[in-house]
Amino acid sequence: MNIERGAADFVRNLEGVFAYAQQLGKVSVTIYYFNDLKRLLETTKLFWKPNMCNQRTETTLNSMYSKILQLQKFFLMTIAVTAVPLMLVLLLEKVPAIGIWTLKGHDTLYHFVIAEQIIYMPYVGVLVWAFECMYLGFCVEIIVQFKILSHHLEKLTTEGSTTKEKELNYLEKINACIRHHQLMLWFIKKFRQIFSLLLLTEYLTAGPLICAELFAAFEGQSYRNKMRHIFIFFALAFQLGSYCIPADYVTDEALSVSYAIYSSKWYANHFPSLKVPLLLMMQNAQQEITIRAGGLVVINTQTFVTVLKVAWSACSIARGLRQN
Repeated sequence: MNIERGAADFVRNLEGVFAYAQQLGKVSVTIYYFNDLKRLLETTKLFWKPNMCNQRTETTLNSMYSKILQLQKFFLMTIAVTAVPLMLVLLLEKVPAIGIWTLKGHDTLYHFVIAEQIIYMPYVGVLVWAFECMYLGFCVEIIVQFKILSHHLEKLTTEGSTTKEKELNYLEKINACIRHHQLMLWFIKKFRQIFSLLLLTEYLTAGPLICAELFAAFEGQSYRNKMRHIFIFFALAFQLGSYCIPADYVTDEALSVSYAIYSSKWYANHFPSLKVPLLLMMQNAQQEITIRAGGLVVINTQTFVTVLKVAWSACSIARGLRQN
């Protein structure tokens, strides 16, 4: 059972350490914020429905829900496809799927590790899928709500026979939009608070492992090992990207509310009572909403690209040092 140490062996051991650390961190944070998560889910019952918009916008929003559902199914399928080879390695070759065994004369412990990984691997797969689906689900709900709000603001009309009735009607509609915007700002505040540590755990584990997998893919001695590390590299990059990219859409849609207020044709009606609420709502909408990991790292597409660039640079430096 003694295996010669190498870059690929070292990275395989890192996989076990980082996978355990990531899932332990995420589960711990989820348990700590369990009641807050339940409150967020209950708050979604107050969200506006796509059928409140015109037919074209409703179709677009329902299409977003459909695409996210397909993406979540794709996640599940990818995890299942990944788990099958790992389970076959465990069952047929009797070697750990993650990590390299280097202890001699401990057969009982060795078989315990094999049995433990048979149980652990499916559990980890389900957890990874659950966390990503939960995050994507909340992100798409936030994006859809901002789109509905922007649509309502742009299509605001007045009703009534007198100027006073028109002003009251318009003010009532604006106040409804303001209340919904405040609800969304509160929702995002709680969302960022809950997912801050989850995202930090993802960033601190997936980032270094992406670099290590890339290095092992170049330094692998066999074609099989190279393909294994390349596959895990893309899986980790896909996982990190699924957290970073939706955050950009949340930021963009939150800022679009301010533009929707400009486009609401408020200037067509000279209602003095609208001045204060419109200015306050516009001021709140212009404050950029960013999702941060641990309050430190901004989670967006730029961060994702930066991680890949750093991984490539670190891999190149490490290969150069190894060759010298």
